[in-house]
Amino acid sequence: MKNHRPLLLCLHGLLLATLVWVTPAAAQQEGWFTTEALNPGLSDPPDVLDRRTPLAAMESFLYLAERDRFAEAAHLLDLSDLPEDSQALLGERLARELAVVLERKVVIPWSSLADRPDGWLTGSSDDNSTGRVRRSILIDRLEVDTHLVPIRINRVKAGEDADAVWVFSRQSVDNIPRLYRFYGPTALENSLPDWARAEAFWGMYVWEVLFIPVLIFVALASSLAVYRVMKRLGERTPQRWGRFVARSLKWPLAITLCAAIIGISTRQILVVSGVIDAILSPLLLIAYVVSATLALVLIIDEIFDMISQNNPDELADPENSHMRAMATTISAARKAVIVIAVLVGTGVVLASINTLNTVGLSLLASAGALTLILGFAAREVLGNILASVQIALNRSARIGDQLMFEGHFCTVERIHFTYVQLIIWNGNRLIVPVSHFVGDAFENWSLEDPAMVRPIKLTLAQTADVEQLRRAFFDLLDKEDQDDVSPRSSAKVHVTGQDVFGVKVRVELPTSNPATGWEIECRVREGLLAEAVRIERESGTRMLPPAQQDLPDN
Repeated sequence: MKNHRPLLLCLHGLLLATLVWVTPAAAQQEGWFTTEALNPGLSDPPDVLDRRTPLAAMESFLYLAERDRFAEAAHLLDLSDLPEDSQALLGERLARELAVVLERKVVIPWSSLADRPDGWLTGSSDDNSTGRVRRSILIDRLEVDTHLVPIRINRVKAGEDADAVWVFSRQSVDNIPRLYRFYGPTALENSLPDWARAEAFWGMYVWEVLFIPVLIFVALASSLAVYRVMKRLGERTPQRWGRFVARSLKWPLAITLCAAIIGISTRQILVVSGVIDAILSPLLLIAYVVSATLALVLIIDEIFDMISQNNPDELADPENSHMRAMATTISAARKAVIVIAVLVGTGVVLASINTLNTVGLSLLASAGALTLILGFAAREVLGNILASVQIALNRSARIGDQLMFEGHFCTVERIHFTYVQLIIWNGNRLIVPVSHFVGDAFENWSLEDPAMVRPIKLTLAQTADVEQLRRAFFDLLDKEDQDDVSPRSSAKVHVTGQDVFGVKVRVELPTSNPATGWEIECRVREGLLAEAVRIERESGTRMLPPAQQDLPDN
């Protein structure tokens, strides 16, 4: 035990040194920012000013700004970067400009502003803003040019004996002129009459209530016009590449134009207030992402459509098994591209939600209950999408395969996300949910080897000469295309039963092509019946059962 005592003493000393080193650093980080003097160029702060807590500081600034007392509101700004003799004049102007920016573009996060000097918030441990002392609180981030500019309030202590107070940070004050130039009233807005610039409701101005509906109508009308022009070009352009571009970009261009008109008009022509911007910003972002994703999907879809074989009759040929596999692979690749594009687009939106941190995007990001409801409602659609991917991968039903589905002889024409499009032999289309091809059984006549034996069941008279009918069957096979009735070794004629109505005969007709097998079956059946009638007429041997009128009553 004595041999280990020096080692234990060293470990205890190392642990104590670590605690001594970490604790002051953490305390310094969580306390306040220090400065020699806070706004020495201003007069004494008024009694109405309360800067002890984040909530009180914000309420005081808005109270003074509402009453145009911007000289007093300047005490809520950290003017450390301004010369002392200019702080009074410039501070009043900066407070006025900041009030305009807050009113027009910022939705204040009141829930993040604690009514405690240390900024402590109670709440879930998953939230980084709760359960700790704070010395800086983010109010919002506003986009200026190519980057985001934060607006913060900091806890600042001037000197050892002064109390720590909450003010808008020095960096935020430095950015006020840029934010005002970017989000302040435009020349067009300043030219509006006073009644139009009056406040209406929900923090909006009268001109916004009148302007927004007109803007939305103009944006939708313009996008509809572009869609129709691109659609007409896609139908009438003689060049193939022109039709390709028009078909691929008609929807993306329409969505982009609509979002661009609304975005430019609400940011450069007439800058809307923060309430509307909090709603428009996430919607415009989603519109741009949807437009880009849709353009990528449609372009790749058109490319796949050009390189793939879409003629179901040609794909159904037994010799074109490789073409059916290729068409199904292209269909699976098309689905994979769409799924990947949707996932990437969703990731971009979610990443932007975390970056922009606006109220509108936060509402979208936190809509967990809505996500669960939509997921429950769309479970059938999602199941069909996964089933379509499964079919495309395991190739249980390839494009061009011929199959029997619920008594219908069909050819697989397309495999969509949620349904399989089948073309019936009579030309009609049968739409079947993809999940049916995963959970229910069906006959695929083209899978692996398309050759099969089609049974022809006949009922003959008790005295029928089956051997003579057998020779007639092989004679009929000789008249058919030998490639369509192979292998000949599978051609058989068997007597499978007998009852009071007659003899049951099963004729086994080999066919190598499901597309022509049914027609050959009908011709062979017709030929056998005709041969039975001829034998009965020439030899007098009854071959077919008596007609109903020839049967005895008892």
